[in-house]
Formats: sequence, structure tokens, C-alpha cells
Amino acid sequence: MNLKAIFNVVGILLILLSGILLVPLAVSLIYADPALSGHQTPLFAFLIACLSSGITGLILWRLLPSGIEKLREREGFVIVGVAWIIITFFGALPLYLTGVCPEFVDAYFETMSGFTTTGASIFTNIDALPHGILFWRNLMQWLGGMGIIILSLAIFPALGIGSFQLFKAEIPGGATVERMKPRLAETAKVLWKTYLVLTLAEIILLKAGGMEWFDAICHTFSTMATGGFSPHQASVGYFNNLYFETVIMLFMFLGGMNFALHYHLIQGNLKVVFQNPEFRFYLSMIVIVVAITTFGLAHATGDSLGHAFRRAAFNVISISTTTGYATDDFNLWPDYLRILIVVIMMVGGCSGSTSGSFKAIRVIILFKVILRELQKLVHPRAVVRIKVGQKPLPPDYVMNVVALAGLFLGLTGAGFIALAAMGVDLTTALSASIACLFNIGPGMGHVGPSADYAGLPEAGKWIMILWMLMGRLEIFGIFLLFLPMTWRK
Repeated sequence: MNLKAIFNVVGILLILLSGILLVPLAVSLIYADPALSGHQTPLFAFLIACLSSGITGLILWRLLPSGIEKLREREGFVIVGVAWIIITFFGALPLYLTGVCPEFVDAYFETMSGFTTTGASIFTNIDALPHGILFWRNLMQWLGGMGIIILSLAIFPALGIGSFQLFKAEIPGGATVERMKPRLAETAKVLWKTYLVLTLAEIILLKAGGMEWFDAICHTFSTMATGGFSPHQASVGYFNNLYFETVIMLFMFLGGMNFALHYHLIQGNLKVVFQNPEFRFYLSMIVIVVAITTFGLAHATGDSLGHAFRRAAFNVISISTTTGYATDDFNLWPDYLRILIVVIMMVGGCSGSTSGSFKAIRVIILFKVILRELQKLVHPRAVVRIKVGQKPLPPDYVMNVVALAGLFLGLTGAGFIALAAMGVDLTTALSASIACLFNIGPGMGHVGPSADYAGLPEAGKWIMILWMLMGRLEIFGIFLLFLPMTWRK
């Protein structure tokens, strides 16, 4: 294991983070955010975090020189895992130093939730937070959505760092690794350019509808990252505005699509997009669940179909893309609709998107594996290949999907048992484990869309922090950190 190379790359990422921290620092300066009693002003807290991250990064980068142009796969996974843990530490400093999170575990929980785009929050009165902190929460999600490491891939070639292994370990949705350009740096630039164009488009549309600049930028950051943090306790329901909900729904849906498909859309290849089996599954799932939920809400509450459709469409798209915004408390919906919500939580959006969860392509593969096993019961000697879009999948990849499904279910159960053992009620314990591991945010019970995670025991918060990180890096990347063979020379 090339430890010096790992420190070097993590150091560069911390230097990049220190520059990013200047943005919320400027927001705090513009809004003249006051200090809470006995704590640092947000301006000073961001300055401390900026300097701490920058100095630590310089030490790791310059005082431990090493040849880092060639990184193996295990170094790539270790760098990504370690970088997320350390970046979250420095990102949590402003929340802790300002006193908005008196306990460091809360600051780390909120920051990990931000960078992993989970959207689970410990704040009970978000509207009272300083503007700099609010902006930083949403900026963390925007950076985490496409990945701060993906951003750095455009920079690394100039530093002589080979970075394809980082790309494989970090790219959102990790189920597929697709180069849209021959050079990896060009692929990273295409991803971020697409991300930026969509971000600017949503900001402009929200502002055109009358939303304040601050709210438009913050909500756009979390929408494109499918993260779900809002500057308001009532989330998007704060506005009660159909136009805002429609715009946000559109971009949540786009955020849940594979970004390679966005590239084809820009190129005018509509046929490629609509022939993609994962996109068709993703679109069909949303349409079917919205229809069921619309009729279910209309029947249960006596709402008109139009109003029920508005409630259903926004919240179903939000949950299926793992964004976590809410305009309604689905915790109060009929039980069968709540179960349906949990199911689509666990499916998520497309691979290569900013959404979390298991991903639609893997669900398709699992269905095909089940169908193959049924066929083999009838025709024991048949050789049946798993195909997606008429392309046969390597057996190793199919096994990876099956193993990952087992890990997701196993860890969900482990988190559920651990929280229940700490005295958390069963509904809250199960949904919190699912919501954090699958990077969704709101769950059921006491962690529902109108509640928060502040009431979890401290040990439970640390477990959910680990669950959020494992969900974001799709479990294998974190497990590798604990295997002795990863660290052997």
C-alpha cells in the first residue's frame, strides 16, 4: 500500500476544500451573520475551518512527496474512503464552532448527511440558522452530488496523478463506469459542465417564478444533488407554490437519471435515451407509483384527483430519486402507501446519477437472476446468460450485484437491531436504518419528513453516520478499509 501517495492525494483534496469554504464565508460576510452566545461568529468559524483544512492539506501534500502518477485499485478505494471521512471532519468545524451543533457528533452527522446527499438532519429549527450555515449545508450536498473527487479529476492530470482508480471508486452510482470521452479528465469535465448547466437552469427558473436568490440557489443545490436539505423547516412545503414544485420535480427527475444520458440528450440522441432499459424502468416505476398514490390519497382523504396528484407526484419523485424534499407528511398516509414509499426508497434512481439507494439497474438484474433460476428449474442443463439491453453481463458483475443486495439487506437489519436495542421504537429504527444506508433522508416514525434525527441516541447517530458513508460509497469501498489484505504491500 502506497501510504505516501494516499496522503498526497488527500492533501490536495483538503486544499481544494479550503478554497470552497471561502464561499460560505463570503455569504456569512454579506449577511453579517451574528454569533450565538458564547460561540464564534460564522465568519470566524469558516475562516478557522478554511485555514485548518488548507494547512493540513499542504502538510500532507508537500511534506510527504511521493510518486503518485500510478494508483492501483486498492489505493483508489482507500483514498476515496479516507478522504470522505477527513473532509467531513473539516466540513463539520463551522457547525460545531458556531454552536449551532453544541455536540460534535451532531455537527459530524449533519455534515456527513450533506456530503453523502442523504438529507437526514438533526436541526429542529432550520429557519433560525445563520445564512452562512444554511448555504454551507446546501453547498455540501451540491459538491457531494457529483463528487468533490470527480471535480478534482479535471485537475489531477496537471499534477501528474493517474486517477482512473479514483473515478471507479467515486463516480456517483458506481454500478457502471462509462467514459464519455477518451481522456478521463475530459469525462470529468463533461460531467461537471452538464451538472453546472442544469444547476444554472434551475436557479433561473426558480428566480423567474419569484423565489428569492438565496432560496433559489440553496434549493437548486440540493435538488441537483438529490440531497433534500432546505433552508426552511417545512422544506418545499414552506412556499405552497405549484410552479416551484413543478420546477423542482423536473430537476429531481433529471438528477435521478444517468448523467451519460444527459450527455446523449445534449447531443440530440433521444433514441438512445428512450431505448435505455434502466431509464424505462425508472420512468415506469415513477409513473405507476404516482398513479397508485394519487388514487389512494383521493380515496383515503376525499381530496380531488388534481390535489391528490400534486401531493403524490412531488413526494413520490422526491423519494424515488432519494432527494427527500417534502410538501406533505407521508408518515400520515395509509399504511399500504407508506410501505410503497419504503419500497421505492430502496430502489432509487439510475446508476451514474446523483441519487442514492440500490439503483434501478441492479433491481433489473436481480429480477433477471430470479427469472434465470426459475428457467433452470424447468431446463436444468440450459445455459442462460443475464442480458440488459441485449448485452450479456459478465458473471462477476452479476455476482457483485447479488452480493451487494445481500449487504444492503444485512446492514439494514443490523442497523435496525442496533437502534431498537438502544430503545428506539421499531418503526423509527427500521426506517432510519433504511433512510441512512440508502441515502434517502426522511423516514417514518420519529424521523419522518416533519421530524428530525436529533432524538437518536449518540451511539445511534455514529452508526447512522457510518451507514450514510457506506451507502454513498456502496459498502464495498468502506469494507475494504477494514481488511488486512488491503494494507499489505
